[in-house]
Amino acid sequence: MIDFDPASLSPESAAPFPPPGLADRLEQLLPPKNLKAFLEDQRTQRGTCFRVNTLKSSIQSVVDRMQQASICCTPSAWCGEALFAETSVRRLQEVPGWKEGDFHIQSASSIAAGLALDPKPGEWVLDLCAAPGSKTSHLAALMKNEGRLVANDLSRPRTHRLRAVLKLLGARATVRIGPGERAGLREPETYDRVLVDAPCSGEGMMRCGQPDTWSNWKPRTPARLSSRQKSLLHAAIDAVKPGGTVVYSTCTFAPEENELVISRALDVYEGRIQLEHIPLDLPGRIPGCLNFKGKSLAERPEVVRLAPPEMDGFFIARILKTG
Repeated sequence: MIDFDPASLSPESAAPFPPPGLADRLEQLLPPKNLKAFLEDQRTQRGTCFRVNTLKSSIQSVVDRMQQASICCTPSAWCGEALFAETSVRRLQEVPGWKEGDFHIQSASSIAAGLALDPKPGEWVLDLCAAPGSKTSHLAALMKNEGRLVANDLSRPRTHRLRAVLKLLGARATVRIGPGERAGLREPETYDRVLVDAPCSGEGMMRCGQPDTWSNWKPRTPARLSSRQKSLLHAAIDAVKPGGTVVYSTCTFAPEENELVISRALDVYEGRIQLEHIPLDLPGRIPGCLNFKGKSLAERPEVVRLAPPEMDGFFIARILKTG
């Protein structure tokens, strides 16, 4: 068992977190120091990560405005547009430029997913599960608003927020509403790159003081979600051109939603896809899951697992379609 004493934490830690079954489950998935950091991190006020929107502003301009507002911010070593501020989201939203879309609150792990896809200006790119728009707008910035970017989401209400974010940030994208599972049938071998940031159990983003991030979690949740995640990934592979790239990401630690989803795709598309190394020097990387519930899992050194204290819990896999 992890050496963790809830009584040692602040009074705010009295909330019933983690939900029953989660801590025992994560003991199988995280190194002890990362598990301890995860449990403690959820109860402490952390700094805020935000991304400079290069479609509207520059890194130096935003840094200058932060300094004028007496906010200390530090650039990340792996992405110049990602800055960390020792302040709250509310305080950042008071800085000139926020309402104009010069910068956008976005987790470092989420930014890493867009960098892993690495879209280029002029390419055809699909964001399969796009709402609320943070990753889509990042892809547009990486593409310099050149090419074709399609933002798809199943939920009509969520696309209202998606459209608002894209408009504020000046990101050009065609918004579509519909099940991502049909993308491969609708547009087979059409895109240069596809991002699948799949709906997941959200284990890596849980916050003690935000019950909405964990109140619906049950031990069976990951297995329940994995079927749709597999369908979304397969649709993305069908929609990308031979020679194209698919990035699959989640904000969970669950092997059912991560390694097992990737393993299934490698079996179904044997000889047609392969995992690629992600050339990002990301902090917070932990070893992949090799054993879960008594079953051995294949070693996948190409995939990226991230964990606190450096990053939120996240999983990223990059797939090349070879034929």
